[in-house]
Parts: sequence; structure tokens; C-alpha cells
Amino acid sequence: MMHLLLAGCLGLAVVLLPGVAAGFEVHGTVVNGTTGQPAGSIKVKIVDPRHGMVTEDEIETDSKGSFVIEDLDEKISIYLLQVDYRGVTYTELLRPNDEEHRHMQINVYETTPDWDDVRVSIPHLMTRRSHDTLSVDRIFTVSNNTDPPRTIVGENVGFKIYLPEDRLRISSLFVTSLGIPITVDPKPTDTPGIYEIVYPFKPGQTRVGSSFDVAYANEEYAYKEPLQYDIEEVVILVEDPSMEVTSATLDLGEEKEVRGLKGYHIESLAKSTVIDLMFRGGEAQPAPSSSPSHQIVTLDDPVRNASIIIIVGFTLLLVLLMVFGARSPSRGAAAEVLASRKDALLNQIARLDDLFETGTVSAQLHRLKRSELVNSLSRIIYEIEKTRSEKSKTAKKQKGAAHAR
Repeated sequence: MMHLLLAGCLGLAVVLLPGVAAGFEVHGTVVNGTTGQPAGSIKVKIVDPRHGMVTEDEIETDSKGSFVIEDLDEKISIYLLQVDYRGVTYTELLRPNDEEHRHMQINVYETTPDWDDVRVSIPHLMTRRSHDTLSVDRIFTVSNNTDPPRTIVGENVGFKIYLPEDRLRISSLFVTSLGIPITVDPKPTDTPGIYEIVYPFKPGQTRVGSSFDVAYANEEYAYKEPLQYDIEEVVILVEDPSMEVTSATLDLGEEKEVRGLKGYHIESLAKSTVIDLMFRGGEAQPAPSSSPSHQIVTLDDPVRNASIIIIVGFTLLLVLLMVFGARSPSRGAAAEVLASRKDALLNQIARLDDLFETGTVSAQLHRLKRSELVNSLSRIIYEIEKTRSEKSKTAKKQKGAAHAR
């Protein structure tokens, strides 16, 4: 008994010694999300994103797809676990959170070149005038609804995107991975103005974003985008409310103001339909001081170039949150939307902090974007409290009216 007591005291003393950091373990399984069965023997990479995506270790699962990773440094805030399957890399984010053990499941999928079970929408098509140029920002939401779930990948089956031939430059072109925008390189097709993004579209939602500039010297621009897919909805936003937006072929519907942005909503556009828009007028705005250099950055080193695209990604996220929040039809729905926006902003702040800790985002960019996100979060919390107060007052009035009867 004395030996056991001494051993226990020694163990406790080691744990309490300052500067001694106990490693943590990860217990996980790699599962084939298409079949629902364990993926079998497969390699798992442990990547440290802080030092240029360095692979710290590589282990192999057993025949049931199970693995154990030992002695990871709990002081490192983020690890990435990566598995290559059928030519596609699947990544899961691992945050120790001061836990001794972690239990994780990494899903991999069979592949298909078929786009039949994909739904596409354009929840963000925004214009901004800067002197004699017009900037156009778009976000596509690509929903892979394959059943059973499969990753869409293959030769000549990338996502088709329109980039006007008369563009002056492309400011950014990215897809989202783990919620983080990653730059991609458009591949020209045989059709002028149509490019292909070669990227594995995994089950669930992937967002594709682009920003480009066109000449606006005569204070007008005819935008004509031939749709490559059936589009469930398009939300058109104009930063300057004095800019006129018309269409000779589309019913833009009722104009809406979304926190200073003029907006239009179009539903159900068939493939090959042309988004025919004429932009006129508007006040020339100065170019933002933080605007990125005009270039296309390839996937060769996404971490090194992520800061440029993260600026665009977080800005577009805030606009999307505003758009969807403004479309809530009732007080109950408004409360749900506000709660959803609050959670989304909290997640974005946490992700931005993670990027800063790994050295992906500079201190200046982290401070700037975090301030914007926190300010937006403060407004959302204020609106939530205001909604609760109004709901409470309404309930008291109804109760008082009931007693009066």
C-alpha cells in the first residue's frame, strides 16, 4: 500500500511541476461515408499548420479504420488530420482544448463525375463603383446532395464559372475549405468567358467566390452572365443606392434596402438563362486602403496567400448575414435568424483567432477583421436583447388585458 501511495504522490508531483506539459491522445476512426463502413487500413497525417503545413507524423489505421495518436503537444492550439482517399484529401480540424483525450471520426467518400444531384444558388452578387471601374463580387453556394454521399471529382467535371472577357482584372477566386477561403486557378474552357474550377466538391455545401473589375468609364456596364446550372436563387446587391439597376429580360422584383445596400431577389433561373443586368450611375467611391493586389493566386501554397482572400471571405460573410437576416418573415423567425447569426459570428471569430495563432493571418489583419466581427456581434446581441424585451412587454400587455376581462 505504501508503494502505491508513493507512486501516486510522485505521479501527482510530476503533473504539478511547472513547465511540464502532458501530451494528449486522439482516438479516431476513418469511415467511408458512402458505404457507412470503416475505411480499412489507411494512412492518417498529423499536420502542424503553424509552420507551413508541416507533417509531424503519419500513422496507419488498423483493418477497422481505427487509430490512436499519442503524445501530441497540448500547447499547440490546432492540428490538422489529413487522409488521402481516391485522390482526394480529407481534412479535419483538431483543437486540444486542454482535454487529455480526443475522439474523432474522419469521413472519406467514393467519387463520382455526376452533377445531377447538385443544387446551386447565388446568394451574393454585389457591385461597387470605384472611380472609373466597377467591381463585381459573387458567391455561389454549391450543395452536393448525392445519395449515397460521394465527392464530385474527375477530368473535365469541375465547377463552371463565368468571368467576362472584357474584365480588367480578377481580384480573387476561391473555394471554402473548413470555412476558410482557399484561392484557386480558373482553367479556360472551349467556350469564351467560361472557366472551370478543378476542385473536389465533397458532400454538403461548398462556397465558390469571385471578384473582378470591369471598365465603368461611361458610368454604365451591361452585365450578361450565361448560367451554367439551374440556379435556385440570386440575390443582387448594390453598394451605392443611387446606382440604377435594370434588366431587359428578368423580373428583378421589388427593390429592398439591406442596411444601406439596395437589393433584388430572383428565384428559379434555368440553366442557359442569361443574367442580363444594366448598371448605370452611382457615386465614385475611393478604393479601399486594404484592397488586395490584383492577381490570381494558385493552390501551390494556399497558406502563404490566404490573408488576401480571408479579407474578402469575412467581408462577404458579413454581407450574407445581413441579407439573410433582413428576409426573416416573422418575430419568431427573426429570433431564430438572430441566434443563427450570433453563432456564425462566434464561429468566425474563433476561426480567425485560430488563423492568427498559426501565423496564417498577420497581427494587423487579425485586429482589423476581429474588430469588424466583434462590432457586428455586438449589434446582433443588442437586437436579440431588444427582441426579448419587446416580447416580454407584449406578453405583459396580453396578461394585463386578460386580467382586465
